[in-house]
Parts: sequence; structure tokens; C-alpha cells
Amino acid sequence: MKNVVSKVSTFLAVASVATLQSSFADVNGEITENNLETGAFTVTVDAKAEVAVGELIVALSEVEGKKVEIGTGEVTAVADGSITAIFDSEDVAVGMAALVKQFAPEHEADHMSAIPDDTYAVVKAVPDEELDAPAAAKACRDAIAEYPEESRFYAQLGRALQVDGKPASAILQYEKAIELRPDYPVALHNLAKLRFYGPEELRDFDVARKHFNKAAELGFAASLPVIGTMMRDAMGGERDFAAAVNWFSVAAEQGNSFSQNALAECFENGWGIDQDISKALLWYRSSAELGYVPAYRNLGRVFQKGIGVTANDRKAFDWYSRAAEKDDVESQFRVGQAFLAGKGVVHSEEYGIEWLTKAADAGHAQAMSAIASYYYARGDSKNGEFDLAAAWYKKAASKGDAVAQFSLGSMFENGDGIKRDKDSAINWYRQAARQGHSESQKRLVKLKADW
Repeated sequence: MKNVVSKVSTFLAVASVATLQSSFADVNGEITENNLETGAFTVTVDAKAEVAVGELIVALSEVEGKKVEIGTGEVTAVADGSITAIFDSEDVAVGMAALVKQFAPEHEADHMSAIPDDTYAVVKAVPDEELDAPAAAKACRDAIAEYPEESRFYAQLGRALQVDGKPASAILQYEKAIELRPDYPVALHNLAKLRFYGPEELRDFDVARKHFNKAAELGFAASLPVIGTMMRDAMGGERDFAAAVNWFSVAAEQGNSFSQNALAECFENGWGIDQDISKALLWYRSSAELGYVPAYRNLGRVFQKGIGVTANDRKAFDWYSRAAEKDDVESQFRVGQAFLAGKGVVHSEEYGIEWLTKAADAGHAQAMSAIASYYYARGDSKNGEFDLAAAWYKKAASKGDAVAQFSLGSMFENGDGIKRDKDSAINWYRQAARQGHSESQKRLVKLKADW
């Protein structure tokens, strides 16, 4: 699938003092000539527009109804109604739209709080871990007092407040930045993050989806996997598998391992695209090669079940093991099962219980149930196996595992290692039956109880 959005590159462009003005609105234009000898382009702009040599300019092209960035450059000369610019891409051509991005001059606030991946930054970014949030916030407020129409200072203030644990205040500043510059990728993304991941009272999935989507359309790489996920999972709006595939594809092509795995799942299941197991396997493998742990697990499942490949217990175990070593809970459960069953690895009850216990301790209900079944099968009340079985079944049952609920009901009904208790048996059978567990439903009929 062709990319429909280009990743926006970060350029460090410092505006000259000549660009000082009360407003820093971007200037639109059209590329009208190309000097083949010098490589320079002539761009027609509004004669009243204030443009200065050294300002950042981007070339835009229409792709599938969206304007995408083709190349970035610098203004080298200015005349009435036109400017001359040099671009960094050979794909720039006459007839394309152009946009001059205008900035306030470099300020102390930039050196204290420039945001990573901000296309409007004029100095090197300051990582979150190096940010002195209170001092940065003060510098940003000073900059805003001098340049109240410069959007980047509001965005930088928002980031400083966000790092300082003041999400509501950060939201207000990001909103101001977007009000001044609606197509501000990092401000859109950071605002969306706060509306998506922030404190419960500030979450608004509809707003998050809108801003993530716009940032993605502007090519902001970090927004791509998130908007893909929201589209796939119907978060903040209707489910749109086709749109999810689109965004996952763009991010996957850029090397995002999460999106590669997500795109593989779409190909495997036919979500928003024709089912293609071969492509699913390709993207699972690519994601795994980038170290994405859920892709390890998916490859384990692929070889365990023989999805598009010959089933191979040894390969399944190897992939599950890689994920389990990285603390993937589902894979720890699978590795434990493999050791107990001797599938793809030499049988070992010791290692089997060890891995199942790791998964169970992390809250995996099936692992709890599997441990319980192991002790129940040993069936020696003298050594406390029934007590252990009942304890583990109870843990799994309390987390809603229907098999454990049934098994616990059976222990109470039959008095297997614990005191027979018909009422308790009915209680656990009933909980399993309500989840559709057919054997529990049969037991309730036998005990003349409803569910």
C-alpha cells in the first residue's frame, strides 16, 4: 500500500529579526517556475505577505484528497508577489502548493523547552528528562508576553506544564497553540494524548480521535499507531477497519514495530483488507525482528496452530520463550503448558509450574486454573494437593474463569479434598453456567437448580 502521508522532517530554522511582527501566520503560495541551472524555484505569494530570507518553506502535493509534504527548503530571495526557494527534494515540481512557515525569533524559552519532533522548533529539542519544568514554564510565559501570537511558545508552555504534572493547564495551552496555528502537529498530538491517556476526568476519546487523526494527516509519526488503534477498536467514534489499515500501513512502512504487528493482525483476520496470511506472516516477522514482544507471541501462536505454515511445536515454543523472557504473561502461560505437556520441549513439571506461577502471579486466570488442575490430577490429600488445587481454582474462579468455576463446583459437589457443600457447588456452577459453560448447566439441572 502506498503511503498517503509523508513523515514531516524536523528542521532547525531561525527566523531573522526582520520577521518580527504581531502575527506569525503561515504564508500560502504556488510553485510557478523552476530554474534548472540553479535548482531554485519561484513561488508566487500574496504581494502583501511578509516573508523574509531564511524562513522555512515546504512544498505540498495533493495525494488521495490530502495535502502531503514533498520537500522542505529555505527562502533565498524575496520580491513583490514572489519568492525564490531551494528545496531538499528532487520530487518538488512546478504546480505544487507551497507554505512558508513563519516564526518568532529564537528566545530563551526555546533553549529551555523546545519540544522533541516539533516541526516549528528553532533550536535542538530538550528531552522530558532534562526539562526544568518550572523554569521552562516561566521562560515560556515571558516569551508569550513578548510574542503573544507565536504558537510554539504556547505549545512549549503546555509541554512544561504537562511534565510538571499539570495536565488541565497543559491542555489549555495546547488548545491556544492550535487556535493560533491549526495545523500544528506536535500540539495536536500532545493535546490528543492528554485527552486519551490523561486523568479520567480529562479524557475525551472523541476529541482525542479528532486531534490524533489530524496530526496523522499532517504526517506526525507518533500519532499514526494511536489513530490506527482508535479506528480499529471503535474508540471515540465508529469502527473503521479500512482507515485503521491505512494508518497502520503508513506507520509500518516507517518501521514502527507496533503498527507492523497490528497490520499483520489485520491481514490475518481480514479486517479492512483482503485476508492474506502470507503478508500477515511477513509483517509479524518484521515486527519481531524489531524486537516487538507481542509479535514473538503471535509467531508462537502461528507455529502452534499451523496458520499459513506447517505446525511446529518446537518453533512455537522458541517464539513463546522469547516473549516469556520479556515478561509477556500470555507467553509465560504457553511456555508453562508446553513444559507440562512436553510439546516442543522436554517434559518438565518443575519448569512447567514455575512458568505457570509467573503468569498466575501476574493475574493470568488460565494459568491459575492450569496450576490447580495439575495439583488436582495428583489427587493426594495427604500431601495437600487438593488444598492447593482448591486454592488455585478459587483464585481463577474469582477472576471469572469458567473452567475454574466449574472445577471448584465439582470439588464442592463431590467432596474432593474439601468438605462437601451443595450450596457452594451450585454457586460456582451457576457462575460458570451464566458464561455458557455447558457442563455446569448440566450439573445444575442434575442438582435441580436454575441459573
